[in-house]
Amino acid sequence: MEISNLIIPTGVARPGMTVAEVFRECVRTDVPGIPFCGADGCIRGKASIRHILKEKCIPDFMVKHSHLLGDQLGRLHIQEEHAREVLALPVDPFVLPQVAEASAASPIAKILAIMEDLDTTYLFVTDGGDYLGVITIMGIARAMLGQR
Repeated sequence: MEISNLIIPTGVARPGMTVAEVFRECVRTDVPGIPFCGADGCIRGKASIRHILKEKCIPDFMVKHSHLLGDQLGRLHIQEEHAREVLALPVDPFVLPQVAEASAASPIAKILAIMEDLDTTYLFVTDGGDYLGVITIMGIARAMLGQR
């Protein structure tokens, strides 16, 4: 299993981008997050769909008591107007500083170990400091099954 066959090339988030721009890139490439790069082009963090949705669309009490929630939540669903407001926000405040990253020379076992250690299902691949793309746990599973 070659790491180069598992890399999904993506764009990166930059200062001032909107949540909508980040979501579009993640959806286009079917990845849960992309790197956030500073003006110098270096990876400074990650823009994660899950984190943004958690911060803006799910009240903390719902997360804490999710096991108690029924299927009828009345007015606690995400309104279209709120979704539009979230999508218009700058992504900068939602950037997570902890980044799962590996070099293009890393073996798959190391990539899996990094993902497990950082409790994530994806990581960013670099080569000499240059960003190449994302590897996801689903991509690894697909490769193991002989699918692409």
